[in-house]
Amino acid sequence: MDQQVENIQKTFCLLKSEAYITGKNVFIEQRIKESGLVISERWKVRLTFSDIFRLYDGWIPRIASTMRFPPLFKLDMYILEGANAINRMYSLKHKIRYEIWGWEYRKGGFLHAPDTLEEARRHKLIIENRIIEVFIV
Repeated sequence: MDQQVENIQKTFCLLKSEAYITGKNVFIEQRIKESGLVISERWKVRLTFSDIFRLYDGWIPRIASTMRFPPLFKLDMYILEGANAINRMYSLKHKIRYEIWGWEYRKGGFLHAPDTLEEARRHKLIIENRIIEVFIV
């Protein structure tokens, strides 16, 4: 009998400050759980402006992100696990934004999740240096 091995991956979802300001942080966490992805850890992180410039290419995303990840904010970052987690969370972030905005808005808002395996690795290396607290879920 042929058994297919699932592509179990780790990825993450970083909430942006507007998720807290608008009270959508609980909604986002709920949607992640409903998707079947497992939240294995929750990190509290505080990013610097330098981190933002390393996370995003291009000036417009950098400038917009400096307003979304101000150093004053402690942000939640969910470490997620599941089959094909990176692609699933990438798709889910766009669905969540659509549900919040009410229209297709692909240029950001409320949460950040990596687009590719390489981006997931690179971004996690940057962000894990800014951990304030870790909660095992």
